[in-house]
Amino acid sequence: MRFFRRGDSEAPLDFWAWWSGVRDRVATAIETGSFDPKLIEEVNRAVRGVDPRLAWEFAPGRQAKHALCLTPEGNAEVRPAALRWLAGAPPADATWEYLASRRASPSRDVLEVGGRRLALREMRAISSWDESRRRIDVRLWHDAFAQAPLPVRQQIAFLFLDNLLGEDDVERWIGQVDLLEAPGNGKTPDELKAEVERYAAGPAGETWVLGQGTTPDGRPMIVAADAGLKRIDFPFADQHVSIRIQIEGGGMPDDALAAVLNREEDRLVAALGGAATLAGRTTSPGERVIHFVAEVLDRVRAGIDAWAKDAPEWRVKVDFQHDPGWEFQRDFGVR
Repeated sequence: MRFFRRGDSEAPLDFWAWWSGVRDRVATAIETGSFDPKLIEEVNRAVRGVDPRLAWEFAPGRQAKHALCLTPEGNAEVRPAALRWLAGAPPADATWEYLASRRASPSRDVLEVGGRRLALREMRAISSWDESRRRIDVRLWHDAFAQAPLPVRQQIAFLFLDNLLGEDDVERWIGQVDLLEAPGNGKTPDELKAEVERYAAGPAGETWVLGQGTTPDGRPMIVAADAGLKRIDFPFADQHVSIRIQIEGGGMPDDALAAVLNREEDRLVAALGGAATLAGRTTSPGERVIHFVAEVLDRVRAGIDAWAKDAPEWRVKVDFQHDPGWEFQRDFGVR
């Protein structure tokens, strides 16, 4: 279980205090099929108190009769609120268990979207595996697409994937999702699920990629990035830390200086320990920038200070930016 930090919202504690008095009423309403609208609104208010961006649902449990799920619906900025809520949950019992994301529902075969009922087993997928990103890009087709406007087709596609794999596995393993314009042969839902499971169980290969780009002011830039670094695996790491090292002379580093920069990067990573995770580096004329993601900045600052004591006499600037969506990765070209 993850412990709360100073400054974390007390809203989850308020939720669980409220839940202890209402859980039996909710279970009875589910079992009798007689939900009082006032009870629904009471649940709405309690969930909004945790975070108004969270969605919620009741579902059949696996170990218990019922499950209460609060979900960020793929929003990385909201995921910590759901996880903190779950960390404060009471132990599961015979009646209730608790979830911070929707699980796969393989037995569910019919989906209702936009007034349409469709059979999920009729979805077809064309997929391709990106080894460096460790994600599967998919293109989907269903007969219902032909008569549905684009927003409804997109909703169908993501509900299908959530139902097939569960929200967390969609976030972790599915990359780009496109919709096919015409029907064609493709994988069945069972075949797509089996493919995801096969890749997920396989060994991780080399995820670092090398590329070229330009800086915001138009200078050439060499990028080395960990394309397999996934936001979902670091849910509380909402800080982007960049360490800018000025290169004397304003040009690109020669081989000797590049070797020194790389050694210092290794020493910096060691000094930071588990306080930050290396995401990549960019090199442009006059500058090397090392990028990290982190959660607790006090530990990061201490690690940088320890590294700087024995670092070369470079001009160094350290920037901290709150970046819950890891938007900096777009500059690396890995999203």
